[in-house]
Amino acid sequence: MNRILIFAYAALIPLLLASPTFAADGRIDLELVTVGDFPFEQTRDWVTMLQKLNLDGVKIRAGTEDDVPEIATEGSEKSPTYRVKGLLTPGGNLILKGAKFKLGDRAAIGSWMDKLKQGGEEGLTAKPGAFGLLPKQLAAVHAALAGPVVFSTAGGAPKDMIDKLTSKLSLKVTLDSGADAALRSAEPFPDELLGVSSGTSLAAILRPSGLVFVPVKGKGDSIELKITDSRSVEKSWPVGWSSDKGKGQLLPDLFKTLNVEIADTPLEESMAAIQKRVNAPFLLDQNSLARQRVDLKKKLSLPKANLSYARILDKLLSQVKCKIEVRLDEADKPFVWVTTLK
Repeated sequence: MNRILIFAYAALIPLLLASPTFAADGRIDLELVTVGDFPFEQTRDWVTMLQKLNLDGVKIRAGTEDDVPEIATEGSEKSPTYRVKGLLTPGGNLILKGAKFKLGDRAAIGSWMDKLKQGGEEGLTAKPGAFGLLPKQLAAVHAALAGPVVFSTAGGAPKDMIDKLTSKLSLKVTLDSGADAALRSAEPFPDELLGVSSGTSLAAILRPSGLVFVPVKGKGDSIELKITDSRSVEKSWPVGWSSDKGKGQLLPDLFKTLNVEIADTPLEESMAAIQKRVNAPFLLDQNSLARQRVDLKKKLSLPKANLSYARILDKLLSQVKCKIEVRLDEADKPFVWVTTLK
C-alpha cells in the first residue's frame, strides 16, 4: 500500500509507490524539489497525479538556489536506473530536463518518462527512425538478429525453418492471421542460408510466401517481431543491407580474374560454380525472378576471355535481364543478391 509521510516544509516527503513490473529494463526514481514560493499544499495534488504514472519511487523536498533539473544514470546498460530531479515552481510548473509541464499534463509527463525508460537521456531528444523505433532500439533489434543460421536451409520447408529460426531469437515473434497457412503451403526454399544472419535469413525465407516481418513495440517497452502479409505494411525488414563501400571492398574474391569460356551451360550451374570460388552466399530474389519469368536453367554461353567473377556474372545475368548486388547481413557479412534489372 502507498504511504505518504508529510513533515514540515523543509523536510523530506517520500512517496513509496507500489513497484510494477516493466517489460523494459529502465527504472525511474523521481525527486521533485519545490523552489521559491511554491505552495506546499499543492504537493499533495502532484503526488496524487504521479501515483498514476507507475513510477518506481518519488520524493518531494524543499530546494535551494543550487538545484537544477538533472538526470543521472546508474546501474548497468541492461538494467539502468534513471535518477531524475525536477523543479516545482511557484507558477505551478514542473520543470524536468528539457521540458516543462502543468499539473494537468499527466499524459505528456508519462510520455516523457516512457522516452527516458526506452532510450535513456538520448531518447528524450532522439526522433523515431525506421519502424517508429528510436536509434537505440533499432540498433538493439539489429544486434538481436545478427546471430547466424546454424542449420541447412536448401530444400527445407519454410514453416519448419521459420519455427527453428525464431525459437533461437531473444525477441518474441508473432504471426498475423493467414501467415501460418501461407508458410505451410509454400514451396521448399531453394537457397542455402547456413551461416547467414538470422534477420536476413528470416526475411529471405518469408519473401516467396508473400510475407515480411517488422519490429513493433510490444507490451511495456519491449520490441517484438511481427510476421505479416507484405501488402499490409509500407516498410518491412529487408533481405540484407546496402553499403557505401564498393563491391570490391566488401567482397574482394568477386574481382579475381581468370580465363573463362562457357558453352551452352545452364545459368544455375555457372552461378553455383562461381559461388564456390567467391567465398560468399548467393541469395536469389525469388519474387522478382518469378515475376519476370527468369529461367535459371536456361543454357547460356560466353566467348573465351579473361574476366573477373563479377564481370562473368554481369555478362551471364544480363542475358536474362538480371543483375547482382553485394549486400551485408546483420553481422556485416557480405552476400551476393541476385535480382532483376527492373
